[in-house]
Amino acid sequence: MFKYGISYYIMEDGARKPQSGVDVRLLRPGADWQSGIRLNETENSGYYECLIETEADCGFYEIWDNRGNPNGSFGGKTCTIGKLDARGLQNDCIYGNHILDGVVTGSKIANGAVSANHLDNSVFTLSKLQHELQDQDKGIGDQTQATPASIRDDRFISHKLDKEYNTIPHIILTNQCNCFLYIADIKLDGTQVTITIGIGQVFDAQEGKYQIIALYY
Repeated sequence: MFKYGISYYIMEDGARKPQSGVDVRLLRPGADWQSGIRLNETENSGYYECLIETEADCGFYEIWDNRGNPNGSFGGKTCTIGKLDARGLQNDCIYGNHILDGVVTGSKIANGAVSANHLDNSVFTLSKLQHELQDQDKGIGDQTQATPASIRDDRFISHKLDKEYNTIPHIILTNQCNCFLYIADIKLDGTQVTITIGIGQVFDAQEGKYQIIALYY
């Protein structure tokens, strides 16, 4: 439980005089005036305070008032109540020398909190690539609807990747038979990736053997 207070004064003949009747609120950066935490004035004293009871309400705030705007405006002052949260951190304010080794782990990072623009190019290495692997035993023929497809009766083979994707991954087709196979199409429908393999010249192959690998970070 935290109590926060702030005094509002005006200068009159070189002396500070309490300014009463001001609507003072605490706003998270980017929040609107109506959602702010309203501070209560203490007996027309120009001193305003509020009580923060839950840990979720702790953190960084901007101090707004309605002195120049009935809908409220930023007064130029900020405060931190309890522990500092992410809203109070500016870009480039934390460097590697501020963080102990092992402190930041995958389990402590929220989904979507780190994007590519936060990381140096060297951070993405081959060892961090993830992949999904499929072979002919997961392909479905367009004519026979058989699994695996028949390279003599079908013209195309369809593969649906098992994992969910936000973007189309890098797809590599490795042919392991004497038959011309190629990637005819790759589609992303929502989070489902579908790969279509075309069957060209069959030559003397009796069955199709191949692997598909999807690479992603």
